[in-house]
Amino acid sequence: MSNVLVFGHLNPDNDAIMSAVVLSQLLNQVNYNGDTYEARRLGQLPAETAKLLGDLGIDEPALLEEIPAADEPQQVILTDHNEVGQTVAGIENAQVVGVVDHHRFGDFTTAAPLTIVAMPWGSSCTIVTKLFDVLGQKPTDAQAKCLLAAMMTDTLMLKSPTTTAVDRVVAAALGEQLGVDPVKFGMEVFLSRPSGSFTPEQMVGNDIKLFEVGGKKLLIGQYETVDKSRALGMVPEIREAMRAYQADKGADGIVLCVTDIMEEGSQVLLEGDTAIAQKGLGITDEAEGVWCPGVLSRKKQVAAPILAAAE
Repeated sequence: MSNVLVFGHLNPDNDAIMSAVVLSQLLNQVNYNGDTYEARRLGQLPAETAKLLGDLGIDEPALLEEIPAADEPQQVILTDHNEVGQTVAGIENAQVVGVVDHHRFGDFTTAAPLTIVAMPWGSSCTIVTKLFDVLGQKPTDAQAKCLLAAMMTDTLMLKSPTTTAVDRVVAAALGEQLGVDPVKFGMEVFLSRPSGSFTPEQMVGNDIKLFEVGGKKLLIGQYETVDKSRALGMVPEIREAMRAYQADKGADGIVLCVTDIMEEGSQVLLEGDTAIAQKGLGITDEAEGVWCPGVLSRKKQVAAPILAAAE
């Protein structure tokens, strides 16, 4: 019997944490492969995640900083990611036995066969919810709240272009189980974030991923808000924080999307070598950033066209 660590990506968002927490609970419930499963996190918990876990009496996942080399490799399951640049240090010392993800597959390779559940849906928690059906289980109300909360924040209350018909059906079913309107529930979760208290450093670093694009390292971050005016009043400070984060991570360039859920668009800021990003997005760098109406999804509307521009 092995103890398998289950975790989402670096700089975790709600979906990364909740998919790891609930998936590990599900696999323990069914005694999957006779192993035990332990959720971990690769960074600070988002405020809304910490609040919901606390309200539900669910222990926060412990921080995993590195996987050391050992005679018996640590078995792990990755949720909400699969790329080396987005995962824990020392992943080469682990045996990846499973992946549950809704993103593209980049530089992912393994030495042995594994279980991969990957669907182009709006949230990894949509996939985890479906796995309850596959394994003959029904989520508890606490699990349903975790799953629905992550689905709503990851799809921006079902407004994101990454949202699929499956997400809508699953969200409706979870909402019916809980007796809540999924969108209203999601907005309550989103508004539980400490509005107005984010520093420029947090706006830049709280939700950011590293991509290998055309031989260069490009960071793409997203800060979601219901009122972008405060953030846009801090552009010089945000740009300074972007440059500092880029230097600290040794990246060539950095893109930050300040996404306004209510106005349904993003103000895009660029620092460093972002020629490929500008080409992919069809914009040029401007001091106050560039407003891109309708741009809500980093995965589909920002990262995808940038990656395509490098091909």
